[in-house]
Parts: sequence; structure tokens; C-alpha cells
Amino acid sequence: MTFQKVQISEEDLKKIEKLFTEKFRKTENSYLINIRNEKINSSISVEIFTDSDDFYLISVYTNNTHLQLQSCTNFVISEMLEEVIFISETEATISGLIISRQGDCALYSNVSRKILSSDFTELNSEKLLAAVALSVTEQ
Repeated sequence: MTFQKVQISEEDLKKIEKLFTEKFRKTENSYLINIRNEKINSSISVEIFTDSDDFYLISVYTNNTHLQLQSCTNFVISEMLEEVIFISETEATISGLIISRQGDCALYSNVSRKILSSDFTELNSEKLLAAVALSVTEQ
């Protein structure tokens, strides 16, 4: 299976900025955006790097957490869910780093592709969370 790598264009960055109502700051080798939620007094920073293989490395920084998704091959912007899902995949697994407009983030790593096409009623609650969250990535 060959995975098509996507290029994150200026237009894509503008769509993400619109969703998060914040602007990216261009650094020497990345794009950085800060997402603040005044209601719960939280803030996260998301940084998008192009790595040496033309894949993306996505880092999320919070006050007490650092999440990193390497070899990001694609992403999905969901205006309805108000989130962006950055995707890293292999033939057998998929990983997704989900960042919401409210400043929440979740990482589902090395999820079996079989789970995404299984009967959700047969999954335990933890696997169900990952299956539902990543099901929007299936095309």
C-alpha cells in the first residue's frame, strides 16, 4: 500500500487559522499557532514541521504535556466538529492527533485499521473511543 503524502498549502493553513480563529507564525522551519480557551484558562501551542522525508512532524505543547506525531501523511479539517485531525498511517495501523478549537487534544496511536471497519457495538469502550474519533479519516 502506498500512502499519498499531502503538502500543507497556504490555503490549508488559512483554513486551520479560520477554524482556530488564530494566526500561524512562520519560524525558520515550522509554522506555530497558539490556541487559547479563556473559559477554562487553557492554552496549547501547535507546531508543524516538515521533516527530512517530506512528511510532517506535529508537536503539541501544553503546560504539562508534549505530544508529537511523526510521519504525518495527511490531515482532515472538520468544521462541524471544530477540530483538525493529523494522520500518520501504515498498512496495518493509523494514528491520529486531534486538536479542537476549544484547545483540547487527543492522541490515538497505532490503532488497528480493522477496528475502524468493525462493528462498533462489539468494541470495548476504550477501543470504541479511538474507532469513532478516527473513523472520519476513512475514505
